Amino acid sequence: MPSEPRRRALPDLAATHALAAELARAARPGDVLALVGDLGAGKTELVRGLVAALGAPPEAAVCSPSFLLLNLYRGGRLPVAHYDAYFMDSADDLERAGLDDLRRQGWLTVVEWADRVPSALPANALWLELATLPDAPGAREARWLDGAPAGETP
Repeated sequence: MPSEPRRRALPDLAATHALAAELARAARPGDVLALVGDLGAGKTELVRGLVAALGAPPEAAVCSPSFLLLNLYRGGRLPVAHYDAYFMDSADDLERAGLDDLRRQGWLTVVEWADRVPSALPANALWLELATLPDAPGAREARWLDGAPAGETP
Protein backbone atom coordinates (compact mmCIF):
# COMPACT_ATOMS: atom_id res chain seq x y z
CA MET A 1 0.00 0.00 0.00
CA PRO A 2 1.49 3.39 -0.98
CA SER A 3 2.38 5.70 1.87
CA GLU A 4 0.90 9.16 2.29
CA PRO A 5 3.10 11.77 0.56
CA ARG A 6 5.27 13.91 2.83
CA ARG A 7 3.97 17.47 3.07
CA ARG A 8 5.31 20.76 4.34
CA ALA A 9 3.51 24.02 4.95
CA LEU A 10 5.22 27.04 3.42
CA PRO A 11 3.47 29.96 5.12
CA ASP A 12 5.68 32.63 3.57
CA LEU A 13 8.59 33.36 1.26
CA ALA A 14 11.12 32.66 4.01
CA ALA A 15 9.72 29.14 4.44
CA THR A 16 9.96 28.53 0.69
CA HIS A 17 13.59 29.66 0.72
CA ALA A 18 14.30 27.50 3.80
CA LEU A 19 13.01 24.45 1.92
CA ALA A 20 15.17 25.45 -1.06
CA ALA A 21 18.21 25.66 1.25
CA GLU A 22 17.53 22.12 2.51
CA LEU A 23 17.26 20.86 -1.06
CA ALA A 24 20.52 22.67 -1.92
CA ARG A 25 22.38 21.02 0.97
CA ALA A 26 21.24 17.56 -0.20
CA ALA A 27 21.83 18.17 -3.92
CA ARG A 28 24.55 16.26 -5.75
CA PRO A 29 26.01 16.70 -9.23
CA GLY A 30 23.64 15.34 -11.87
CA ASP A 31 20.55 15.35 -9.62
CA VAL A 32 17.16 16.23 -11.10
CA LEU A 33 14.42 18.12 -9.26
CA ALA A 34 11.04 17.79 -10.98
CA LEU A 35 8.66 20.59 -9.99
CA VAL A 36 4.91 20.41 -10.46
CA GLY A 37 2.27 23.01 -9.66
CA ASP A 38 -0.13 25.53 -11.09
CA LEU A 39 0.87 28.98 -12.28
CA GLY A 40 1.86 31.04 -9.24
CA ALA A 41 2.46 28.01 -7.01
CA GLY A 42 6.03 29.11 -6.25
CA LYS A 43 8.13 26.92 -8.56
CA THR A 44 10.38 29.73 -9.78
CA GLU A 45 10.63 31.20 -6.28
CA LEU A 46 11.83 27.82 -5.01
CA VAL A 47 14.49 27.80 -7.75
CA ARG A 48 15.49 31.35 -6.80
CA GLY A 49 16.06 30.18 -3.23
CA LEU A 50 17.89 27.06 -4.41
CA VAL A 51 20.31 29.01 -6.60
CA ALA A 52 20.99 31.48 -3.78
CA ALA A 53 21.51 28.67 -1.24
CA LEU A 54 24.02 27.02 -3.57
CA GLY A 55 26.05 30.22 -3.42
CA ALA A 56 25.51 31.71 -6.86
CA PRO A 57 26.48 35.38 -7.04
CA PRO A 58 23.69 37.86 -6.18
CA GLU A 59 23.64 39.11 -9.77
CA ALA A 60 22.37 35.67 -10.88
CA ALA A 61 18.85 36.99 -11.44
CA VAL A 62 16.67 33.87 -11.40
CA CYS A 63 13.59 34.16 -13.56
CA SER A 64 11.18 31.76 -15.20
CA PRO A 65 12.64 30.36 -18.41
CA SER A 66 9.14 30.01 -19.94
CA PHE A 67 9.94 31.47 -23.36
CA LEU A 68 13.65 30.61 -23.32
CA LEU A 69 13.08 27.01 -22.10
CA LEU A 70 16.41 27.00 -20.22
CA ASN A 71 18.35 29.32 -17.92
CA LEU A 72 21.81 28.42 -16.66
CA TYR A 73 23.17 29.63 -13.30
CA ARG A 74 26.87 29.22 -12.51
CA GLY A 75 29.09 30.26 -9.66
CA GLY A 76 27.70 28.28 -6.73
CA ARG A 77 28.59 24.91 -5.21
CA LEU A 78 26.73 23.31 -8.15
CA PRO A 79 25.76 24.88 -11.44
CA VAL A 80 21.98 24.87 -12.00
CA ALA A 81 20.18 24.15 -15.29
CA HIS A 82 16.65 25.56 -14.92
CA TYR A 83 14.17 24.25 -17.51
CA ASP A 84 10.57 25.23 -18.09
CA ALA A 85 8.63 22.47 -19.85
CA TYR A 86 5.33 24.38 -20.09
CA PHE A 87 5.68 25.00 -23.83
CA MET A 88 7.45 21.73 -24.63
CA ASP A 89 5.49 19.35 -26.83
CA SER A 90 7.26 16.17 -25.79
CA ALA A 91 10.12 14.64 -23.84
CA ASP A 92 12.20 14.97 -27.02
CA ASP A 93 12.16 18.75 -26.59
CA LEU A 94 13.80 18.45 -23.17
CA GLU A 95 16.36 15.99 -24.48
CA ARG A 96 17.18 18.27 -27.44
CA ALA A 97 17.63 21.15 -24.96
CA GLY A 98 20.58 19.25 -23.47
CA LEU A 99 19.17 17.62 -20.35
CA ASP A 100 21.34 14.50 -20.51
CA ASP A 101 24.49 16.41 -21.48
CA LEU A 102 24.15 18.87 -18.60
CA ARG A 103 23.46 16.07 -16.11
CA ARG A 104 26.57 14.20 -17.26
CA GLN A 105 28.56 17.41 -16.76
CA GLY A 106 27.36 17.55 -13.14
CA TRP A 107 24.70 20.24 -13.36
CA LEU A 108 21.84 20.18 -10.88
CA THR A 109 18.81 20.16 -13.16
CA VAL A 110 15.47 21.66 -12.17
CA VAL A 111 12.46 21.18 -14.45
CA GLU A 112 9.35 23.28 -13.90
CA TRP A 113 6.12 21.76 -15.25
CA ALA A 114 7.89 18.40 -15.15
CA ASP A 115 4.55 16.58 -15.37
CA ARG A 116 4.50 17.56 -19.06
CA VAL A 117 7.68 15.57 -19.83
CA PRO A 118 7.92 12.78 -17.24
CA SER A 119 9.39 10.23 -19.65
CA ALA A 120 12.45 12.46 -20.17
CA LEU A 121 13.36 12.43 -16.48
CA PRO A 122 15.40 9.79 -14.71
CA ALA A 123 13.72 7.34 -12.35
CA ASN A 124 15.60 8.85 -9.41
CA ALA A 125 14.35 12.41 -9.99
CA LEU A 126 12.97 14.10 -6.88
CA TRP A 127 9.35 15.07 -7.59
CA LEU A 128 7.95 17.99 -5.64
CA GLU A 129 4.48 19.49 -6.05
CA LEU A 130 3.83 23.06 -4.94
CA ALA A 131 0.35 24.43 -4.38
CA THR A 132 -1.12 27.68 -3.14
CA LEU A 133 -3.42 27.52 -0.13
CA PRO A 134 -6.73 29.22 -0.94
CA ASP A 135 -7.48 30.24 2.65
CA ALA A 136 -4.05 31.75 3.33
CA PRO A 137 -2.84 34.41 0.86
CA GLY A 138 0.84 33.98 0.08
CA ALA A 139 1.00 30.57 1.75
CA ARG A 140 1.89 27.39 -0.10
CA GLU A 141 2.32 23.71 0.52
CA ALA A 142 5.03 21.40 -0.76
CA ARG A 143 4.27 17.74 -1.29
CA TRP A 144 6.88 15.11 -2.17
CA LEU A 145 5.67 12.66 -4.82
CA ASP A 146 6.77 9.09 -5.50
CA GLY A 147 7.60 9.64 -9.14
CA ALA A 148 5.46 11.41 -11.72
CA PRO A 149 1.99 12.57 -10.65
CA ALA A 150 -0.92 10.17 -11.10
CA GLY A 151 -1.82 9.66 -14.72
CA GLU A 152 1.71 10.38 -15.94
CA THR A 153 4.17 7.79 -17.09
CA PRO A 154 7.83 8.52 -16.45
